[in-house]
Amino acid sequence: MRLGEEHNSCREDKISGLPDEILVLIIDKLDARTATETTILSKQWRDLYTHSHTGYDLTVDDILPPRYHRLKQIVVEAKARYEAEKNALKLDGSYASRDWLYSFKDWRWKVCLLTPILQRYERWAMRRYVKRVNAFLLAPDNVQQRSIQKLRLQACGRSDFTDQWITEAIGRWGVEDLELVIDNSSWRYDFRLLDGCKNVRLKRLVLSNCYHRFAPNPLTFQSLTSLTLCKESLRMLHVLDILENCAQLVDLRLKDSGCRQPAFSIVIPNSQLKSLQLDNYNTVSVHLASVPYLETFACRGQPTIIRYGDVPRLRHVSLNFLQTGDNGKDDSSGSNRTYQLSKFFGGALPSLEYLVLQLRGRQMWIEPTAIPVRLNHLNKLFIANVPMNWDTIWILCLVAAAPALESLHVHVR
Repeated sequence: MRLGEEHNSCREDKISGLPDEILVLIIDKLDARTATETTILSKQWRDLYTHSHTGYDLTVDDILPPRYHRLKQIVVEAKARYEAEKNALKLDGSYASRDWLYSFKDWRWKVCLLTPILQRYERWAMRRYVKRVNAFLLAPDNVQQRSIQKLRLQACGRSDFTDQWITEAIGRWGVEDLELVIDNSSWRYDFRLLDGCKNVRLKRLVLSNCYHRFAPNPLTFQSLTSLTLCKESLRMLHVLDILENCAQLVDLRLKDSGCRQPAFSIVIPNSQLKSLQLDNYNTVSVHLASVPYLETFACRGQPTIIRYGDVPRLRHVSLNFLQTGDNGKDDSSGSNRTYQLSKFFGGALPSLEYLVLQLRGRQMWIEPTAIPVRLNHLNKLFIANVPMNWDTIWILCLVAAAPALESLHVHVR
């Protein structure tokens, strides 16, 4: 090949020569900002974005400068060092040591110095973020209707436009998958505002620090198939109110509760719920009283007493417990409280077939006692990350209660 021909070959736009169907797949893999910029490449690319891109991720983190994240990381690391030294000294009972006081002063100084700077960055970013989201969701009626199937909004603090964003996204644009995250604050929204909207197609909803105002029978929840509630969204009355109206709900996840929750009893006999996941829900006990279609249950966080009721289809259970201090953080000192294995298999035990256990802590907190119930249908047992200083008699007790066991995997770290 001659030099001139090679040069022309390098300048040839081979991507634009691909079929439109392939170009649509390429654009769908891009983030919203990059996908928008493709419209200036050529006339062919100008219309591809409007016909292909159906998922949008509008986050305030994209606006915050790198310096903000560096300063925030300094605060987090300083607090982590303070907590680590405090917990280490807790073993000796020497809270008034010079090292601990120095660490506390260092952490407090950095927090007091950097917090106003971080807040100024957040206010500046939120002003720009509000303008961007308003231009996207609160567009005039004469704007061409776009297809929005998936939308993620992540704000830093409150905004007077939050109610309008939710109403427009679900009621006007017909979003099917909505994730709303509000950092450093919380927000209440009355989902009854959507009852009169005809374009509601919402199937999956994720709420973090945004909770439903206590109100009977919002129609929006009746069509949900997947629901995730995080942090302040986990207020007990609002959770129970929502569950009573989610007739088509299949997947439910409750994550990252900031404070200790009361005993959680779930009674939804008319629900189609098949999967329930509690991730750091921070409750003393869980009672699966009546969930007739439940097939999978997972619980992660501090040790939690589990009782089973009317769950005839439950086959897969995963329990991931870490024994920690009263504040819910790993204090490296363990806890004096111990649990019998039977505490995790109380009530009317269903016909479990697959059980995953990950029980951890500085000190062994499982009592090696026999399980009074029989796991007659259990054929797969996976026990992960068993601490090396733990006795393994409790594993033998568990195996003895499963006469039909076919597969056993134990991982010791």
